[in-house]
Formats: sequence, structure tokens, C-alpha cells
Amino acid sequence: MITVSSNENPGPRPNRRDFIKGFAAAALAAPLVPRPSFLAAPPSCIVIGAGLSGLMAAHTLRKADWDVTVLDARARTGGRVYSFSFDNSHLISELGAEWIGRSHTRVIHLCEELKLPLQPHHFRTWLMLNGVVSKPDHWDFSPTAKEAFKKLEEEYKKSSIEERKKLDRYDWWTQLARVGFPEEDLLLRDLADSTDFGESIRDVSAYSAASEYFESDSHFNEMDFKVIGGNSRLVDEMANRIGKERIQLNTKVVSIREASGKVHVTSSDGKSFVADACICTAPSRMLLRIEFDPPLHSEQLAAARELQYSRIVKNSVLFRSRFWKDEDFSMVSDVTSHFYFHSTQKQPGRQGILCSYAIGEKADVLAAQGPERRKRIITNDLAPFNPAAPALASKIMSYAWQRDPYTEGAYAIYRPGQLGVRDKLRKPHGKILFAGEHLAEWQGFMEGAVVTGEEAANMLIGKSRG
Repeated sequence: MITVSSNENPGPRPNRRDFIKGFAAAALAAPLVPRPSFLAAPPSCIVIGAGLSGLMAAHTLRKADWDVTVLDARARTGGRVYSFSFDNSHLISELGAEWIGRSHTRVIHLCEELKLPLQPHHFRTWLMLNGVVSKPDHWDFSPTAKEAFKKLEEEYKKSSIEERKKLDRYDWWTQLARVGFPEEDLLLRDLADSTDFGESIRDVSAYSAASEYFESDSHFNEMDFKVIGGNSRLVDEMANRIGKERIQLNTKVVSIREASGKVHVTSSDGKSFVADACICTAPSRMLLRIEFDPPLHSEQLAAARELQYSRIVKNSVLFRSRFWKDEDFSMVSDVTSHFYFHSTQKQPGRQGILCSYAIGEKADVLAAQGPERRKRIITNDLAPFNPAAPALASKIMSYAWQRDPYTEGAYAIYRPGQLGVRDKLRKPHGKILFAGEHLAEWQGFMEGAVVTGEEAANMLIGKSRG
């Protein structure tokens, strides 16, 4: 438990974003791009990754008149942003990144800049345990658990960064048990909170969990908004602003070499690219597949090996009618399908899509099934809520992110004792900067990807201007 001595005057306390920004500011001292005023050509940068982080870095550099080339191994832009629509259906669901939170100010401002309207997308959550379904207002944590959680939050907000970091010694389950959560509430908390991290709270650093829950301005766990028409519209508009001719897909980077003041990047098909600097937004697991010359520091390589990514499978099931009736429907459960939510909220039509969002071992179980069997499992799990659900299901589309060859998981999960991993991975390597959701305050969200991409680009811009 966090404690603050009674004679200490806490005053204004820094939060996690201040801590991370301090690290980013220190990185500006690294030798990146010399002042280019004597050059006829504009400064140049190779951006590795056409996900949101890479696109945001390229977008920021282009606005500062940099020459930019974006490389991505995938056949599409967007990375883990992946809006999907069934054939002959106008309905859109997200197989990748889903929500924009009220606290995600940078993404919100970016959508305003790109003239992409947002719509509120809140949920009220039902509960299904052992086949018994409870309405949103008919279940809750025990008074003991709620009081313990409130006390933990109060102590967290009064404490310093150094005191908060002590939470990294424990997993979230253990920390909640330490402050007085009964086992029944721990089991319920695990069902609810694991949807935020992609793994059981027994595997999540208590510091990571506490900072996410106690530093948020959202009352809905940052599930507040979506881009009208699909989150991929954000990707498409950024690609248009950058210039699609500057984005090369199906280009797998295999080596990054620094020589003669330049960065030389080579792809698996033998293509070579040269620039003044590089921003690498590849997930940490992918860094291990790239040959760096000079080599990455041993600590940075060890951190890339250590950081794991969560197992999440998203299953969009198209139903002939919206039998759940409530637009803001969601339900957490103790079955394999784990968490359901209405993907087509505020989209017109009789048909509708429920997403089954499964994590951890449950995600592996569902990913191992064929589509029809997976659909049968997911819809049969809904029978206690509505027996007609299996017969109303018509199609399914799934994406298991732990099987994605370019990420090996949905998003980074920081386990107990891994607080220092982020700092090691963020450290610039010569003229190479790193970005991505795994390095962000809002780790696991589009906000984190956008912020780190922009920060890396601004480091280059600031350094080049002297």
C-alpha cells in the first residue's frame, strides 16, 4: 500500500505523463540531425511503420517540410487500426483499435484538424456469471471492495512518482488483495479489468493498472468516442495528407545501418533507402528481426525480448436483428467469449454486430477454432441472455492479434518489475528514434501511438532547427 507521512506537504504531484515527457526532453540532447541551413535539399527521414504512430510522425514532419518515406511490411496502412464491413452490409466494426477516450486530447484534436467527426460511444455493462444474467444496475462490487479501492485511489493521488513506482513490485491482483479485496471481488475485478489489459490482472503491473485507472478523466474507462464511419478514416486521411506516393507497402525492413552521417535502410526485396534520420515505430518484438549497424545496446535488446504483447481476439458477429435492444449494450461474462459489446451503436438498420472480445487463454481457445465453430461457441454463450441468439447469427469475422506476424499481440503488457523496460526501449540509437503505443503514457490506445509518433518527429524538427 502507498503511504505518505503525515508531516509531508504533498503539493502538486507529477503524474505519469510528466515522468515520460521528462525522459523525452532528455533525449533531445542526443545527436540526431545537424542544422540543415547549408543544405539545398530539405532534411529527410525514413519512418518504419505505417500504423498510427508512423503516420503521425510522417504527418508532423511533412508539415515542417521534411522529405519523408514511410515503409511498412503490411499490404495496407493502419497497422492495428482495422475497420471492417461485411459484404453487402453498410455496418462497420473495428477489428483493431476501438475507442478514443475523453482524456485522449491529442487524438481528439487530430480528428478536428482532419475534419473527422466523432460520436459518443458509451456502454452500460450487464454481467453474466454461471449462466445468471444481471442488468447494469443489479450488480456491483461489495462495499468492502469499493471502500478499499477508494482508499487506494486517494493514496495514489497524494503520493509522489517515486512512491507510486513502488507499486511495480506487485501485480494488480496482489495489490488489490493487499488493500482488502475479498476473493469474490478479485475474481469479478479480473473479469472486468482484464479486458483493458488483454491478460489476467495477475500478469499486470499494479503501477500500470493504477496509473491507467487513477489518472483518467473518463468515467467509462476511456471508451468514450469513435470516428464516425470507422477509425480507418483517420488512417486514410493522414495517408492522404502525407502523400500516398511517400508510403511504400509490402516493404519489410531487414537492416538499418548508419554510415557517413546518413541512415541506410534495406528491405527484404533488396531495396535501399537513405535519409538523414529514421523513426522506427515497429513493435518491440519486431526490433529483434531487424539487423542494426551499429548493433542496439544489449540492454535495449534485452528489453525488446522481455516485453510481451497481450493475446486478444476480436470476433465481429453479424446478427439479423439487434435482439439486445439497448444501443449501449455490453456484457462481461465468465465464459470463453468473455466480453460482448455493441459494435454498430448508432449505425442505422435492423441488422447489428456484437463483438466478442476475448483475452489471454480464452483468446487462444477461440483463435484455434474454425470460423463456424467459433461462431457457434460465441453465440451459444449468449443463450442465457437470449436463447434466440444462435439462430439470429449470420456471419462472423475474427482477428486474433496474437497471431499477427507483424506484432505478435494486440498491444504491450507491462508485467511487475518492468517499469524500466519502457525507458530502455525509448532510448535513441544514433540517428534512430523510436515510437509506438508500447512507449507511451496511453499505452494500448491510439492516443499513445499518436503522441509518441509526434514527439519523435518534433525531436527531429527541434534538433534540425538548432
